Amino acid sequence: MKLNPFCLCCILNKQEKLIRSYPDMEKKTEYMKKLMALIANTKETDCAPSLSVDIQKLYSSFWNCPAEDYTEVKKDFNRFMLDIEHTLEEKIRSSADPLEKALLYARIGNYIDFAALSNVNQETALTLLENNSDSLDQEEYSIFLKELNSAKRLVYITDNCGEIVLDKLAIKILKETYPDLDITVLVRGYPVINDATMEDAEEIGLTDLVKVIDNGSNVAGTWIPGINQTARELLENADMIIAKGQGNFETMNDCGLNVYYLFLCKCDLFQRRFHAQNLQGMFLNERRLVMEQV
Repeated sequence: MKLNPFCLCCILNKQEKLIRSYPDMEKKTEYMKKLMALIANTKETDCAPSLSVDIQKLYSSFWNCPAEDYTEVKKDFNRFMLDIEHTLEEKIRSSADPLEKALLYARIGNYIDFAALSNVNQETALTLLENNSDSLDQEEYSIFLKELNSAKRLVYITDNCGEIVLDKLAIKILKETYPDLDITVLVRGYPVINDATMEDAEEIGLTDLVKVIDNGSNVAGTWIPGINQTARELLENADMIIAKGQGNFETMNDCGLNVYYLFLCKCDLFQRRFHAQNLQGMFLNERRLVMEQV
């Protein structure tokens, strides 16, 4: 998804709020000028997540402040989701459509996003899971199932910590339902906010279930110009791709690949483009995507 006025204003507003309590007004003004200069020099291929990497570097250098460390937060959410994994799996297996139920749980897990939401907490995550009464878009889901019947290679792109446990449940059902389907999971190459990396995949047992590779990138998404060759070839050769989270939509939209996006709407722009409510679930295909230009 290309940079647009809404994303740029959002980025500027977030940075201003971040430094609002700092006492030196002149230094804050200087920082905002540098930030705007950085934004003015973005490339055609840039998107909000790729730009955020450069902004973090600028912030850390200018304020002599390292990026926030989410290591312990990630471990806490992974443990929390592992504690309820068995209960959720039982609910999945006893449902009328275990695959749809697993994908719905995986989508709800997209709530665990410290980049897009404030006050992310385990109680809300649990409430969302317990109160889940949604269904996937049935027209899109029908096409999805039809394509699964003939697909040979599927890539599942994860998003956040904790959420990755629910991804594991969805992948388990996919493997059981389509035993001849070659599934590979793609995670982030480096720690970025609370996004899932290889360390998370190993910690929650995903690497024991399926092949997992990292994309070699520190962008909060799957920004194809920035991922390694192995990841790029994996995506290009996939019959189907499941991409979790807004960040993957922002970085992959317009790629032309057969991507099924699974995420919660967590910002005003997404809500307006898809006529959705806050935290409303989306199940969209890249090649059949219709969204309002705002």
